Amino acid sequence: MWTFIKDVFTKAAPPLLVISAVFFLYLFTDVFETQTPPPQPVATTTPSQFPDYDAYLLMEKRLEIAVDRESYSPKDKPIIGRIKKTLETQGEFSRAYIYVEASVDNGKPLTQWDSIYMTLGYIGGQLQRTSSLKVPDGEITKVLFGLNQIPFTTLPYSENNAPTMKDWFALISKQGELNFDAFLSTLRPGGKINRIEIRYQCEINSDCFIRETI
Repeated sequence: MWTFIKDVFTKAAPPLLVISAVFFLYLFTDVFETQTPPPQPVATTTPSQFPDYDAYLLMEKRLEIAVDRESYSPKDKPIIGRIKKTLETQGEFSRAYIYVEASVDNGKPLTQWDSIYMTLGYIGGQLQRTSSLKVPDGEITKVLFGLNQIPFTTLPYSENNAPTMKDWFALISKQGELNFDAFLSTLRPGGKINRIEIRYQCEINSDCFIRETI
């Protein structure tokens, strides 16, 4: 009899041990719990700080009016480096920007004593820099304007002047020739118009352009 019981116990012990181990793991560990995967980071898009500047850079059609042009206005003397050009426009435009970089004192930003004079079709004056669309900072003065809202002021220049808005977009949309005039209104040598560029986009199915006449 005892031999029979011993034999049964010997055969039953391993399964009992396995069951006991599983029961122990179930009660005191999380081995049988469903593992929840860690949350995946959600991709976020940060809005651009310079939406108009980004749009300007993406435009393929452009007219480079001036690059690295020495320019200043000595008192009672002829203007040095004045830019006078005749531009021709044609087609239908959907939007356009003008971008200007300028410096004084051999590579420094413009001060309150300096300004940028610019006209198109004899409409314009001193650009009011504080009304510029946002552009990245740099070592020189940079301004960007939509052609439909260009802010101008008069001399003496002041950042506190209230600008007068002019619509050059309407001018280029009329098609034809327009006189362009620009110079750096500073008395000191060392002034430079580093860049003047117009970039634009055509209406769908329109082959528009802005170009210098020969």
